[in-house]
Amino acid sequence: MARGVFCNVPFHGHTNATFPVVRELVDRGEEIIYLLTESFRGPVERAGARLLPYVSTVEADLKAGTVGFLPARMPVEGRAVLEQVVEAVRALRPDYLVYDPLCIWGFFLARILGVPAISFRPTMVVGPHSPAAAAFLQNASARAPEAFARAGQALAALAQEYGLPPVDLWTAMRHTEPLNLVCVPRGFQAGGDTFDERYVFVGPSIRARGDTGDFPLAHLEGGPVLYISLGTVFNNWPDFYRMCFAAFGGTSWRVVLATGHAVNVAELGEVPANFVVRPSVPQLEVLERTSVFVTHGGANSLMESFAYGVPVVVIPQMAEQPLNAVRVDELGLGVALQKEAVTVEVLRQAVARVAAEPGYREKVAGLRQEVLDSGGYLRAAEAILAFRPGA
Repeated sequence: MARGVFCNVPFHGHTNATFPVVRELVDRGEEIIYLLTESFRGPVERAGARLLPYVSTVEADLKAGTVGFLPARMPVEGRAVLEQVVEAVRALRPDYLVYDPLCIWGFFLARILGVPAISFRPTMVVGPHSPAAAAFLQNASARAPEAFARAGQALAALAQEYGLPPVDLWTAMRHTEPLNLVCVPRGFQAGGDTFDERYVFVGPSIRARGDTGDFPLAHLEGGPVLYISLGTVFNNWPDFYRMCFAAFGGTSWRVVLATGHAVNVAELGEVPANFVVRPSVPQLEVLERTSVFVTHGGANSLMESFAYGVPVVVIPQMAEQPLNAVRVDELGLGVALQKEAVTVEVLRQAVARVAAEPGYREKVAGLRQEVLDSGGYLRAAEAILAFRPGA
């Protein structure tokens, strides 16, 4: 048995894909300690790991949807977290450390302690192989030059404090470790054929959660299902939900609308009879019954949708989601819309197009097979076990 440490940011889009891998590692005899905030104790412990909690400087803003461009916040977050956990992790003497690339302090922690490191990427690798990715990075930096300048200064000071070589923000986030697990199939990755054996494209890490709560799955019977969700963070868009009511209320669609917890459903107006509106829903069970998915384009949601053969309408909200939307459009997996261009009629037409044109479902079916062949959490766990010292 070996001891592994997982490090992550308190963001469901980054943590969800790790829990099936953790569960598999624990089931195979590994001891896993997960560094995350107290609010994630439930899923961490259900995965069989032991939580080593830290207090985050960004979690409250994440929940409120006011965090801004998250990478620029990571150096300050990194300093705060490292001060809390370095000695505790040193005392654990881990055999390996797995970290999300956004988790700057995971990158630093592995180097401070000299522990073999594994990068666990929930979305595409962003790098020079993709012109769209390069433009995305340039635009992100240009939109907030002062924030990125402060982030660079904070990162340089952090490296100096721990006696490490200087590193800039993008280099740290895009660093290639000896093992890099990527939760998309190679065919979805931009420039997928340019990556060497250090990158293992395991596809989506999905394991049945088995808890639908009181969600009325019976409501989805008797008609085509339209599922609408903007994810767990940047979803406070009441006007969009009203547009959904206007576009699909009273139609043959059985609509599932996940609003997140920032929206007061009572303020949206009368909910159409063919809608189920909840702050959150059992996504895998809903997708299993879905014909079209209107999504923010987060990697987890897209990969889960494709795993169930469901084409998408993507309305990106933040971070790498515009890149995912570009890839969806390039591969013919659905329709990509700009947030500013969404109207009732645009939304209605996009969903009708994806539902009616068989090419979208055919393209998704092809990617679905690659998703299934990629291996998911089982392949990720096997790669970790083969990589760790003593394997």
